[in-house]
Amino acid sequence: MKKVSVIMSVYNCEKFLKQAVDSILQQSYSDFELILIDDGSQDATAKMIESYASKDARIIPVYNQKNLGLTVNLNKAIGLSQGTYIARMDADDVALPQRFEKQIDYLDAHPDIDLVGSAAIDINEKGVELQLRKSPKTHKEIISLLPKANPITHSTVMFRKDRFAAIEFYNESYRTTQDYEMWFRAAGKGLKFHNLQEVLLMYRMDNNYHKRKSLRYRLYDCKLRLQGFKHINLPVYKYYYAFIPIILGILPENLYVSIKKLDPRVNDLD
Repeated sequence: MKKVSVIMSVYNCEKFLKQAVDSILQQSYSDFELILIDDGSQDATAKMIESYASKDARIIPVYNQKNLGLTVNLNKAIGLSQGTYIARMDADDVALPQRFEKQIDYLDAHPDIDLVGSAAIDINEKGVELQLRKSPKTHKEIISLLPKANPITHSTVMFRKDRFAAIEFYNESYRTTQDYEMWFRAAGKGLKFHNLQEVLLMYRMDNNYHKRKSLRYRLYDCKLRLQGFKHINLPVYKYYYAFIPIILGILPENLYVSIKKLDPRVNDLD
């Protein structure tokens, strides 16, 4: 049995998949399984996964006949996993070499912590570094930010499988923002979070990041927050936090960029 199961759902990501998979296979901690689910890709993704799996026994390839969506695939991968710890990874991000080693060391040394994330550096489609994505450190700080914004970068996390089994992992009724929704339920059940302040991931931002977050997406985010607030017993007078994504969504792009600079999670690179 492996200590760590890495779960990755991939859909039409031939452009970045090699960088993502190589960054996992080159980790300083090597005793893991990598569950790679091709979600009905129509490019060369499936062939790339097949090639990797033929060369490295740690890779468990899964091929969907039709597209099921990220959330369903994450639960599917967890269902196939044998690890004590579950590590998330996206197919266009790049994990730094000591990511797993440092997260495992932290979880092993802190049995009261159920999930650990890390800082990350945002990169564009060409790999150019854009900004530092630094999340709040302690559980108290994370819970304080939770109603206002997602305090944990999804593809940086490693969590205890048995603890998250108590909340049945991801809610498959959410095709997007499934991580944010799970944090609310986990917090409501008393699970504890921590973010390492060291950069352990390069997080890919595409050129249409703001544009693709449509008003429909923002309304969806608003609804998620209103439901999430119930899990953490947020006082009703603070429910106005739910409208933050809608306000951001209707701003002109240049004003949006200026407002986002006030985000405590975003910092300039030194």
